Amino acid sequence: MKLRTLLLLLVSLLSLPGIAQTMGGIKGTVVSRTTRATIDKVKVTMMPGEVTTTTDGSGQFVFDNLGQGEYTLVFETPEYEVLNLPVRVDKMMREVRVVLVPERNVMMDDAVFAEFDTETMEDAQSLPSSLSASKDVFNNIASYQFSEMRFNVRGYDSQFSDVYLNGIQLNDAMTGYTPWSLWSGLNDATRNQENTTGLAMGDVGVGGIAGVTNINTRPSQMRKGWRMSLVNANSMYRFRGMVTYASGMQDNGWSYAFSVSTRQGGNDYIKGVYYNAYGYFGTVEKQFRNGHRLGLLVLGAPTERGAQQASTQEVYDLVGNNYYNPNWGWQDGKRRNARVRNYHEPITMLNYTFDINDRSQLNVATSLRFGQNGYSALTWYAGPDPRPDYYRYLPSYYEGTATGGWLQEAWMRNTDNIRHINWDRMYDINRSQTPNSTYGDGNRSINMIEERHTDQLDWNLNSQFSHIFRNNSKLNAGINLRRNRTEYYSEVKDLLGGDYWIDVDKFAERDMGGLDPIPYQNNMDYYEKYGHAQAVKKGDKYSYDYYGNVLSGRGWAQYGFNLANLEIGVGGEIGHTTLWRHGLWRKGLFPDDSQGDSKKQNYLTYKVKANFRYQLSALHTFDANITYMQDAPAFQYAFVSPRTRNAATPGVDTEKVFGVDASYNFRSGDFRARVSGYYTTFRDQTKVISYYDDVEATFSNFAMSGIDKRHFGLELAASVPLYEGLSLKGALSWGQYTYNSNPDYIQLQDNSGEIKNEGKVYWKNKRVESTPQLAANIGLSYRSRNNIFISLDGNFYDNMYLSMSPLYRTDAVLTQGMTQEEIAAIRNQEKFGSAFVMNASIGKNWYIQRKYTLGFSLSVDNLLNNQGIKTGGYEQIRLLKNKEQSTLTYEPFDAKYFYMLGTNYYLNLYFRF
Repeated sequence: MKLRTLLLLLVSLLSLPGIAQTMGGIKGTVVSRTTRATIDKVKVTMMPGEVTTTTDGSGQFVFDNLGQGEYTLVFETPEYEVLNLPVRVDKMMREVRVVLVPERNVMMDDAVFAEFDTETMEDAQSLPSSLSASKDVFNNIASYQFSEMRFNVRGYDSQFSDVYLNGIQLNDAMTGYTPWSLWSGLNDATRNQENTTGLAMGDVGVGGIAGVTNINTRPSQMRKGWRMSLVNANSMYRFRGMVTYASGMQDNGWSYAFSVSTRQGGNDYIKGVYYNAYGYFGTVEKQFRNGHRLGLLVLGAPTERGAQQASTQEVYDLVGNNYYNPNWGWQDGKRRNARVRNYHEPITMLNYTFDINDRSQLNVATSLRFGQNGYSALTWYAGPDPRPDYYRYLPSYYEGTATGGWLQEAWMRNTDNIRHINWDRMYDINRSQTPNSTYGDGNRSINMIEERHTDQLDWNLNSQFSHIFRNNSKLNAGINLRRNRTEYYSEVKDLLGGDYWIDVDKFAERDMGGLDPIPYQNNMDYYEKYGHAQAVKKGDKYSYDYYGNVLSGRGWAQYGFNLANLEIGVGGEIGHTTLWRHGLWRKGLFPDDSQGDSKKQNYLTYKVKANFRYQLSALHTFDANITYMQDAPAFQYAFVSPRTRNAATPGVDTEKVFGVDASYNFRSGDFRARVSGYYTTFRDQTKVISYYDDVEATFSNFAMSGIDKRHFGLELAASVPLYEGLSLKGALSWGQYTYNSNPDYIQLQDNSGEIKNEGKVYWKNKRVESTPQLAANIGLSYRSRNNIFISLDGNFYDNMYLSMSPLYRTDAVLTQGMTQEEIAAIRNQEKFGSAFVMNASIGKNWYIQRKYTLGFSLSVDNLLNNQGIKTGGYEQIRLLKNKEQSTLTYEPFDAKYFYMLGTNYYLNLYFRF
């Protein structure tokens, strides 16, 4: 099939007549192999020279006034294979008819796009750093195959991958993480993406170390027509419906597009999880005379989602199911989940483009993100812990006793629904509370559901200028300004049958004996006005309320030029970031350091980067890249306890990253291969963990600074055509990601700021957690001439490690009368077992009258139904006092785990016209 395409191109080149010119040139028409329809907006790059054009509405392009010699034309457009076409130019204008072949993943349609969402380590789903399809052979395989194992390319967290929407970077200002959930479910509207990998720079910015993705949603550049799809699945939700329309460029210069979607239902494995989600997208663009364009975009993805929480292996074994979810219980005959993610954060964006001339362009854009983002959780006061898998409710806590035996039997039989949240009991407890005359009639709730909010107001302004010089070198430069104000607070979501909740700090009240009411007041202004704490009701804010503020500005520039067959790109960025906290309430614990603005933290940020590509021939290219960057810490780690006070984290500093990588790429027709090596160091990272410390018997803030890491490894991938549409593909990622320092730590008592312990965390040479450091794929794929696609893949994973508790690896714990063997055991990092997974997919589409496309795709993952594969987990930071020994010692709580789902499917039906 591919051979026929190449022969067609060759015959076209040799047979069509030319027009005599003093200098040569080439013009042509680009069409689709499947429909023979012309394709507009195809990016055509001529090398050497890096001269770029795009096909017009008739699929035509032209390069004229070319010197004699050999050139390579590269044709790139979404949903089609990249085509490299060698041509020879003499004194004739050659005309060609170029035939593009659909990308392999197009046959799968959007079934290959998983609906990922960023979450805390307690949640079931996490986001791989390489989410979307890429024409790079390695990333194409890694995105679709390795995501099942929470795979991060090169071990990098997602904040090192820059994500842009129409030229504006939208990585979360507070955490740096990629914001895919903002447009989750709008796959069709956001499928037009420009990707770079590794250290390569993007056209919209210098980028980080994990590539650059720019999502282009301008309606004039979206494929014209309707697109409808229906999905049935059993892994994340049951149903998804989506409708999208793009008008294309109209004669009056207007273009528009819209998309709506919904995702509903739960899954076959994890009880209590569900989706109740919608998506909307609308954009309009006007093209004026003299090269001016103006576009407006509005999108949002209101979502309510029940979450899973990890549990211990003891609980999984008692239940006989590795997908046990402790977050839910029965209420009125229905499952009710206590941990629900509920968010709606719309984005509105305005884009202006001015094509100054055929070599210069100016882009200006501004965006605003707003709305609410809440995450609910159970909370309680002076009563029994309502979580069903609390360690005191498990047989292991009473090992060797009659109580332990009874609990084991009850858990195995689910006696009185012991495995689940007892909603009725919490309602009964709240309704039985004695009324307090201070707060009027009604019963005080001692159990309730709170909703923790991070509501962002995020404004961006971006301006970018690009110019191609006469020697075909190219300059890109821009300035960016960002202002983010995020309100952090908790509000009462459900009082569970009670009438109010008393807003006091329960940890401070317990630690300080409750004699003096001042220290445990969350809102001193209210207390001083009324003489008592506030009795909050549903919808009221309580516990904490403050703003996190980020103000950043940066300027960047990159310049690319050619020296014969060598392409060189150099770029740099310099900026400044200011972080500060603004407390809205005055806390009783810290009356002079909780309300108003904190001291501003100011950080100089910068990046320098160089990209080199040597093209030995049209078949062989070599890439080498190097970067050094310095960035501000994330807001969430810059303050030691932002819920209570303005104090900065001890030892907080800028984070420094150094990276190099090198690659060899081979492409001959459909034969593609890449081999890469990389080396990256991270220095001076900061992390803060807040938890209840059983050793010190107080709520604590554990602040680490000087965290260093080192990542190095190899990537190999190839796609090899075998015979008549049958291809062999494979990928290998081998890395070693280790902690390269023993970080400093300070443990502070949250209620006073008193230093309880300080020293070193013995992490050096331990492995970075939560991603396989060895991942391999081998697969067969077949595409028939009548548009049937079939694939079968085997994936192997190894060298995956549990997320470590820093407390276990400090002298404060290790000196508590423990033997050397006990110290070695508590310091040991758990390594997960290796895993093998098989996946399959099949799809077909039908072209009807060359106007309509009807198709389906079905992917089935984990064909072997292996339900014992750990995909992540973490050590609980708390320690348990050992009751059996006369000398006081401590032992760790059991770790908690997540497991890969058993056999699951994703069926997509779509229609385009």
